[in-house]
Amino acid sequence: MDPLTHAAFGVACALAAAGRHQSMRAVALAGLAGGLLPDADVFLKSASDPLFNIEYHRHFTHSIALSPVVAWIAALLAWALLRLRRPSQRWQPLWWPAWVAVLSHLFCDLWTSYGTRIGWPFFDTRAALHWVSVVDPLITLPLLIGLIVAALSKRRQPVGWALAVVGLYLPLAVVQQQRAQQVLDDWVRQQGGEPRAWRATVKPSFGNIIVWRALAAEQATLHGFAIRCGFGTPQKLPGTTTAMFPDVASALAHFGLPSASRQANDIRRFFHFSDRWVGLDPTEPQVLADLRYAALPNQIAPLWGIRIKPQTPEAAIDWVPSTSLQQRPWAELWQMIQSGQPNSEVH
Repeated sequence: MDPLTHAAFGVACALAAAGRHQSMRAVALAGLAGGLLPDADVFLKSASDPLFNIEYHRHFTHSIALSPVVAWIAALLAWALLRLRRPSQRWQPLWWPAWVAVLSHLFCDLWTSYGTRIGWPFFDTRAALHWVSVVDPLITLPLLIGLIVAALSKRRQPVGWALAVVGLYLPLAVVQQQRAQQVLDDWVRQQGGEPRAWRATVKPSFGNIIVWRALAAEQATLHGFAIRCGFGTPQKLPGTTTAMFPDVASALAHFGLPSASRQANDIRRFFHFSDRWVGLDPTEPQVLADLRYAALPNQIAPLWGIRIKPQTPEAAIDWVPSTSLQQRPWAELWQMIQSGQPNSEVH
């Protein structure tokens, strides 16, 4: 999730887990360090490999196996800052709240759809629960309010209330996810298919758990639409259909790339990163796009992709960010959240 949520959640979890005798300021600083430190991997970059950063974001720094080490570093950072004002401060009591904060970061990311290598080095799977968006104000705001009230009152109880609100919100997100998934499964059956035979998934749209992005793949065809799960019957919103690559081999054949070339290997890495939801960018035929996301949940408008250069198979690919977010489609998304649109079949 976003850094602000990670920081607030890390501090809140650290305060809730620490002993009553520990200084709130010291625990909060350890929680802040633990809540943010796993995302230090965003600074891992390679000038010669555009995929290096996305491949190693949410990688080993987000592993449960290495979380005690990350917590140790976070505790030392907090201890070093605290010693400037409290020379008697020891780092050992800060490790436990820092570790809880690190774990809060890992599981917070796991709730989203991006994919987190939480089981590394034992498993290379990019795990994702698809419960909430990477930005969700209904998680962030209660945490911030709880921390502010706790700081002003110098009591930890408001932090517990804030965590309780988040604890109630997550099961609601799971219920909404299941409602949207049921609509998607029913739609697949209407097409004469069996949900287990299709690749079908739902993901929360940006900042809410009311409108969901639905993706259903049948061989080389991807259907994408939105599902609004309000208080009444879930509503299916208009979407679109596009071609996709069912596997790496089909993508290599499309671009005419040798299987042992550098760009072929980059395509394999991109398929793994994108959980195999890969196709061509509708606006740029040379861009292999991650079809999982779009600014609007009923569109095929990828947020990023890689530009392939078939004429030079050993050249580095280019990472291509989309301009769709710059068009600021938030008014249309808000309209979907508020009232949706008339039911329509995917065309």
